[in-house]
Amino acid sequence: MLDPVIKGFGLGVVIAIMVGPVFFFILNTSIKRGFAPAAITAVGVMMSDVFFIMLAYFGSSFLLYLNDHKDATGIIGGIIIGGFGAILFFKEAKVAAESLEFVESPHPPLLYLAKGFMLNSVNPSVLLFWFVVGSTIPVKEQFTPTDTFVFYASTLGTVLGTDLIKAYLANRLKTIITAKSLILLNRVAGISLVVYGASMIIRVIWK
Repeated sequence: MLDPVIKGFGLGVVIAIMVGPVFFFILNTSIKRGFAPAAITAVGVMMSDVFFIMLAYFGSSFLLYLNDHKDATGIIGGIIIGGFGAILFFKEAKVAAESLEFVESPHPPLLYLAKGFMLNSVNPSVLLFWFVVGSTIPVKEQFTPTDTFVFYASTLGTVLGTDLIKAYLANRLKTIITAKSLILLNRVAGISLVVYGASMIIRVIWK
């Protein structure tokens, strides 16, 4: 049971340090509206991730087929996850710290929840990412249904926890975020995904 917790935590940390529109929206919301609206937004993002995980896991007719081809699944999944990492590594952050501030009218809590859900849901790479994760990692690791649930719970719990920390520290982060720091975050996340993908491939080869 500890193995899926550790692997889920590791993946959650990688996802948490990715810099994208969700990162900036949570940061902006906390800066301009306070911690509570930003926390609600983060919960909306998590709900979107849960939806995509269920869609990828239960809606994939390939899962049983992949379960019979674990080695090929591990290699292909490792290549794709590593590809995500390579893209992140070479992607430059073009958003400066000055653009973090924005002005908007107050909204009810449910609207912040909807904003977080929609902002995450309209990104097609989110579905692709969770499809790759859902159809490779649990299969390759030979997780039971309970292990798979724990893996996803650990991943999403880590992401939500770090999002709440980002929101809490937003006022401090505002003064230190620069284009260079965003590029560094992307590269750290990219290297982590490349290493994660490479480890999947190596375990198949050295099996």
